[in-house]
Amino acid sequence: MTDSISGLTNRRIHCLLFDLGNTLWQRTSYDQIAPLEFAADQHAIHLLRQAYPSFSILKENDEESALVLRRTLLTQFALTIEKDPLTEPEGATMVQQALKALGVPEADLAFCQTIFGTMPIKLAQARVLFEDALATLDELQQRRFQFGVVTNRYWGGKSFHEDMRTMGLLKYFDLDTVMASADLHIRKPNPAIFQLALQACNTTSETSIMIGDSLVSDVAGAQQLGIVAVWKPYNYAEIASYLAENEGISVADYNRAQLLLLREQGIVAPSSDYLRRDGVTYLEHFSKKHIRPQLIINHLSELLEWV
Repeated sequence: MTDSISGLTNRRIHCLLFDLGNTLWQRTSYDQIAPLEFAADQHAIHLLRQAYPSFSILKENDEESALVLRRTLLTQFALTIEKDPLTEPEGATMVQQALKALGVPEADLAFCQTIFGTMPIKLAQARVLFEDALATLDELQQRRFQFGVVTNRYWGGKSFHEDMRTMGLLKYFDLDTVMASADLHIRKPNPAIFQLALQACNTTSETSIMIGDSLVSDVAGAQQLGIVAVWKPYNYAEIASYLAENEGISVADYNRAQLLLLREQGIVAPSSDYLRRDGVTYLEHFSKKHIRPQLIINHLSELLEWV
């Protein structure tokens, strides 16, 4: 019996579902991102000046107006998602609410959609793939695994697809297997978005795994459907230290034990709490055993040892 998912669980894995942010890529520095956001927001500010010349925030300089607009929009997204974490809000509605908060009570929804469409930045300029991402995908593709994407995003559509193309990811992912919350208006950890990914990939939960950085969105979400969950935490060292100091095991020991437990139980047990709570960290969810992934990895290339 080999120390692999198939060897330890008797599950034959055919399909790999990936998160994107902090799984395949990471953000560049704020100094690189800020000018991109400012440039995108200038178009929105120009349109607002034409439609609402007396709009109060437009009395500020362009840079301050842009910062206020984007900050208020992101706040509206956060507040709305806090109330309904399983649904991705409509961008136009969020712009409408942001403008209302800033003093425009009845902004036309079509106009708000135009504003929203001007504000995404080119991800290919604001994100960088992890060093091992493409090499790992290459090797997994050669092993004939099927790939899908399940990602939470405010902006989707053609610009997002073009970013994936520019970053070289459409060599591995067919667009019809890319499930983006902005396009579907369903957010992880909603099991429905994972179900759509399984259907698009023509596979089942028993033959699939989900790889992501979010213990709640990726791990707990996938586990609601019985999908093996692989966690790539940003605070890997902290998680490894917790396991060593509090449970007396290494990450490798944890991984093997979890896969053997899966073999024994025969099913992936759903997490006891799969919604993120304010002030509750991933470490707290993990340490209280509310959410336990089947595997923990530090680098994407470690997948090659398990599949």
